[in-house]
Amino acid sequence: MPANQAYPISYWENPGQDEVADSVPNLLQQLDGPTWIYIQGQDSSRCRVITTLLHGNEPSGLHALHKWLRSDYQPVVDLYCFVGSVEAARETPGFHHRQLPGARDLNRCFRPPFNDEQGRIAADLLHRICAVQPEAVIDIHNTSGAGPSFAVACDNSPAHRSISKLFTERLIITDIRLGALMEVDEAFPVTTIECGGAHDPHAHQLAWEGFKQVALKKQLFNSSAETGEMDVYRHPMRVELFAGYEIAFASEADPAADLTLHTDIEGFNFGTVPAGTALGWLGKQGLSCLVVRDSHGSDHALRFFDNHGGTLVTRQPLKLFMITKDISIAISDCLFYLVALE
Repeated sequence: MPANQAYPISYWENPGQDEVADSVPNLLQQLDGPTWIYIQGQDSSRCRVITTLLHGNEPSGLHALHKWLRSDYQPVVDLYCFVGSVEAARETPGFHHRQLPGARDLNRCFRPPFNDEQGRIAADLLHRICAVQPEAVIDIHNTSGAGPSFAVACDNSPAHRSISKLFTERLIITDIRLGALMEVDEAFPVTTIECGGAHDPHAHQLAWEGFKQVALKKQLFNSSAETGEMDVYRHPMRVELFAGYEIAFASEADPAADLTLHTDIEGFNFGTVPAGTALGWLGKQGLSCLVVRDSHGSDHALRFFDNHGGTLVTRQPLKLFMITKDISIAISDCLFYLVALE
């Protein structure tokens, strides 16, 4: 089915190995925009969905999908794969833009209104997923900065833990609602997988190994006893820079910035950050440049951070994750997430 304004997602049925481009960049050029791919399984009475490239700068899922399409494997059940932000990923220099300039973030569009191009893509995808009623939806991403893999879900169910365990040892249970795909409240579990940094070959390998398990595992879900131990973190908060403030990453305070974070800030990803740890430097506005939002939108900046003579320090032990040094993402989305450890 060709893409059109009402149904902006293209359809590709059972692509043969010889039909698939020989490289990931060439596959990206081959696709006619956002694409829904059907791969027939051994058992067509059941199906699973894997979504990739909802952000154009997060390619690990596309690497895994390309490797699968060029392989001799057949999934145990029908497999539907979605490739999202194709145009954004194509923009020079390639896999650099999260979304097209001026467009909404596709992974913030899975709730009404669906009245722009990204919203129509999200609505079309939701319609297709609900029509096939999959056993599970797995949404493969990369972290915005360097760091280890983790999964994110809205429910700490055995099904979500089973899916997460196929990829990683860490699971974040969030009650923050942003319009992401994983927030869809249907009969099937939706789990986000953050494979690690976008340019990390280990992230591509993790996506591939997890993709294979999703496609080849006869029974996707285990009991909680079989799932094994996971590091589970609940109720994360978003650390954001207020609109209009400037951020920098440097080894000393940048006088032009309202917040300067250490150049090695990504090293704190999923480490335990003790109370009194210096994360960077504050400008003349002090802590007023920061907001730490919970799921209700309340600000907890003064609970977690302090200004010690212009230095930004933690007030209690924290776990930080999704730290990014991409200034555009830090400004438009968030600096990082945190979970309190006491």
